[in-house]
Amino acid sequence: MRRTRFRTTPVYAASLLAGLFASAIAVAQPAGSGDAATGQSAQSVALKLDPRLGEERAAIGEGRPVFGRGERLSGRTGRETTLEGDAEVRRAGTVIRADRLTYYEADDEVMAVGAVRVARQGNVFTGPQLLLKLDANEGWFETPTYYLGRYGGRGQAERMDFLGPDLTRLHRATYTTCEPDNPDWLLTSDTLTIDEASGDGTGRSASLYFKGLKILGAPVFAFPLSDERRSGFLVPSLSINSRSGGEVVVPYYWNIAPNRDFTFHPGVSARRGVRLGGEFRYLEPTYFGGIGFDVNPSDPKTGSTRFFYDVHNTFTNWSGWGGNWLVRGVSDDDYFVDYSRSILSSSERVLPRVFNASRSLGGDWSTLVSVQTWQAILDARPGPYERVPQVQLRNVQRDVRGFDVDTLLDATRFGAPRPGLVEGWRLVANPQFSYPIVRPGWSIVPKVSLHATSYQLTDPGATSSSSSRVVPTWSIDAGMVFERAAHLLGRDVTQTLEPRLFYVRTPYRDQSRIPVFDTTVADFNFAQLFSENTFIGNDRIADVDQLTAAAISRVIDPSSGAERLRFAVGQRLYFSGQRVAIPGMPPRTDERSDVLLAAAGEFGGGMSFDTGLQYSVRDGGIPRFSALWRYLPPDGRILNLGLRYRRDELGQLDTSWRWPVAPRWVMLGRLNYSFLGNGVDPISQVPNERGVIEAVLGVEYSSCCWGTSFVLQRFRTAQGQSTTAFFLQLELKGLARIGSDPFGILRRNIPGYRLPHDRPELPSRYFGYE
Repeated sequence: MRRTRFRTTPVYAASLLAGLFASAIAVAQPAGSGDAATGQSAQSVALKLDPRLGEERAAIGEGRPVFGRGERLSGRTGRETTLEGDAEVRRAGTVIRADRLTYYEADDEVMAVGAVRVARQGNVFTGPQLLLKLDANEGWFETPTYYLGRYGGRGQAERMDFLGPDLTRLHRATYTTCEPDNPDWLLTSDTLTIDEASGDGTGRSASLYFKGLKILGAPVFAFPLSDERRSGFLVPSLSINSRSGGEVVVPYYWNIAPNRDFTFHPGVSARRGVRLGGEFRYLEPTYFGGIGFDVNPSDPKTGSTRFFYDVHNTFTNWSGWGGNWLVRGVSDDDYFVDYSRSILSSSERVLPRVFNASRSLGGDWSTLVSVQTWQAILDARPGPYERVPQVQLRNVQRDVRGFDVDTLLDATRFGAPRPGLVEGWRLVANPQFSYPIVRPGWSIVPKVSLHATSYQLTDPGATSSSSSRVVPTWSIDAGMVFERAAHLLGRDVTQTLEPRLFYVRTPYRDQSRIPVFDTTVADFNFAQLFSENTFIGNDRIADVDQLTAAAISRVIDPSSGAERLRFAVGQRLYFSGQRVAIPGMPPRTDERSDVLLAAAGEFGGGMSFDTGLQYSVRDGGIPRFSALWRYLPPDGRILNLGLRYRRDELGQLDTSWRWPVAPRWVMLGRLNYSFLGNGVDPISQVPNERGVIEAVLGVEYSSCCWGTSFVLQRFRTAQGQSTTAFFLQLELKGLARIGSDPFGILRRNIPGYRLPHDRPELPSRYFGYE
């Protein structure tokens, strides 16, 4: 089971103004006086692998020689040494240059005067004068100017004081990633103290200027020097939508322990008042999860307390058991309509309260214990049946003298979602035996199964309190694979032809007096063509005598094995009518199913397509059709065009894009439009109405050191109701993002949209080596 370590978004300005100021001045020290291996003979020296050897150890300066050069060398033995004229001292990746460099041996002090330049790991500090006691790391750097090459940042300070081995203080420091002549944004601080021993940085009187206008200020601030999580306030966010009005959220992050944290995000909105939200997370060796909540103590709209909660946990190896639980709930039906920030959350209608646990029983046996209840809201009421509980045993054996054996035993008690509905126990035994015959180029898989079911009902009404059925099924699945070398569009390719036949026979058993707890008609698609049962669930087993014929052809690039094109066609032939049905749904009477056609492929250059069509042999119509065309070149342009159609139920045009419209300007958006007004959207579960389901329109601007995103979103929350949201974010590259975050909305609505990097990828420490 995969577990993810916690990581919070670092305060970017902090991490840049931290170790780079301190560690960049790791100047040269005198070489050691001896070598531990000097007195050993050549025969006694042996090489061995050291797993710790790497760039970090390679940069350690202790015991490494110091190299110096200059046009003139002068000094007094045991007192001072001076290099003049293009003087340079280097050691362990650090280079110091100046007009004059003097080392005072008695004080262990270096004085650099005139055009002082310190370079380390691609970072460059320059100034008129530097004084530094090497061992004590005490001294000062006068009016330094710095360039942080790996980040593209630069700045200057009136003075830099070295206060000890791990303590540095800058006075009136600035930082920006813009060009130095006229920066668009600038961060200033009266004092900035870097304490590498504690891993903290502190500052006073910080101000952030954009286009000459002060937009943020802090009298006191603190930040970590690394990616380690620290407690403190996070960047506030501002959002605007038609339901809540303007809303300001000021999050606080509490780093409880290395494996536990809590984010508290109180907020206030113009129309909803005060909201309190939070998320607690934990990560242990055998379990992980979290608790989230959002509470409005007094909503002005309803005059009541409104809330949402989410409790989830995943565990493994609890005395051999593994599983999870998920409990979600809301205070009222309209909570998601009023408080959702996307169409996905606003469309939630059935909230789960589930517990699952499974384990191996040794050998080929495993067990599952599950409890499932629900909170149904709005048009989803009364909701699905509850499983209180479900106990399942399964035995899977492969290649037992050529046979595969799969046995399922299931006992479930179904609880009615509302009074007056039938409820009770269902017991299922479903053994299956198959004998796969697989050879190069062809395969045949005969299979036989038995589905035995028994019901014990506690509130039968007009249904028998006790009933059972036993239904056998046998099938045979046969396929072949042909391939040949071909030539397509000037390229050598491999083309395949893969015909497949699937025959199923299940006799009729009267199931009209059996209740329907968790069963529905299966959707007709390519996967369902090769299923024994036309229903999903254990309450109905269809009586079938049918043959499925299908074929797939693929075009494959022989050099890479990548599939370039795929075509598929399939149809069922029915040799008898179907008598088993779900109440309220008529049984099938056709002799042939509709024909399914599908095609997908890549044209190169970022273009691809995927289409599917269902053709009715009865009336010559097209009950279903879908098509998707995508253009995703490497330069970041995006164009998606899609169409979904289901006769009398669904008809939607869906397009999304990200496209340059001028230098540095990009337009992006999405339009999901319904041209039919019946049924329910199968993805969002929002009732279909003619008109716009969801629309997103935005622009992005990006310069060398800053960018901005403006996004307007409108989405349908319920029948006849919509929400409009507004997002505006300013990104100061290499520092922070200010405003409401639009990237989650853009990533969900524009397939292929790539988020900007939260921080640059650091190169090797030898980047910028001089």
